[in-house]
Formats: sequence, structure tokens, C-alpha cells
Amino acid sequence: MSFLKNIQNLISPKPVENMPNIFGQESEVIREFKNFSNSYRIGILCYFTDYEMQEEISNYKKRLEQLGYECDVLLFIDKKERENNIYLQYFDWNDLDKKTTMPHSPKTDRIVVKKYDMLFNLYFQDSAQLKYIAQLSMARCRVGPFVEPLKSVSDILIPCGDTPDIATLIININSILNLKPYARKQI
Repeated sequence: MSFLKNIQNLISPKPVENMPNIFGQESEVIREFKNFSNSYRIGILCYFTDYEMQEEISNYKKRLEQLGYECDVLLFIDKKERENNIYLQYFDWNDLDKKTTMPHSPKTDRIVVKKYDMLFNLYFQDSAQLKYIAQLSMARCRVGPFVEPLKSVSDILIPCGDTPDIATLIININSILNLKPYARKQI
């Protein structure tokens, strides 16, 4: 009888193990409300849609740097072919893990491990790759638009109106988080 039982075990399908949670667990990151006056390092995640949007993000980065903040930008280009005229730091399908299609490159790892005071999620699309970076980020405060897909990866949700666009979102972030020139704290 054991011989038949062994054959039955070999033929019958084995239960499939649960897929690991690719977003991982939040560990060692203490999230807290931040505003511009208490911040210095700012990271910006964005989904590339067109060249005008890249110009808006670049101008915002320059403005923040002129006010005294340290600012990094990372765009996700969701195209298989190489994009021309991109001057901001970006990652594309060549920087994704082949099995999970999640970011796996030095460009994306730098954003994940850097301890930003604020991480701005300036995108409206439900991009698993950008959500993955935002989830694993060591940022103290993650700011994003008030849209359903980004609620899980944002600590502060910013209203963006009926027709969401980057320019309106940036204006709302600046007003709600009280944008002022960076003032170094007294020692």
C-alpha cells in the first residue's frame, strides 16, 4: 500500500507556496510629519509622461536647491526602447529585475537607502515600480497626491483637484507644507 501512496504523492499536484510580499515590511523607519522648515534632504519620484513634465520637475528641483535644500530626482520611464533628451536621473525596463519587474539597480537603490527628510511622490499612475521604491524608502515622511493607488505609500496626502497635474500638485505641496528658504538650525 505504501508503494501506491508514494505514486499518488508524486502524481498529485503539490500546494503552491505563497508568493513573497515584494513590498517587504517597513522596518527601522520612523515616519513622522515633516514640513519644509524641519527638512533638508528632499527626494522626488516621478513617472515620465512627456518632456514638458520633465521641465516642470527640473525647475522645481532648481528652485528647491536655490532655497537651500538638497534635492534628488528619479524618473521612471515605462518604455522598452531608449528615450532621448532625458537629463534628469531615471530608470527604465533595463534596470528592473527580470523575474519580479521591480527596480534592481544602483540608481534605484540610492534613492531607497538615502535618509530623506521628505520624499515627494509626484505621479498619479498606479506604477508598481515607483510604489515599491516609495514603500522601501528610508524617508522620514512620504508626500503624495490624494489618489487611491498612492494612499498606502504616502504619509501625507495632498489634494490635487479634479484634473490632477504636476504643476497644481507642486503648488499645493508648497502651500500646505509651508515652503520657506532653508534655515540652518542653531547649535
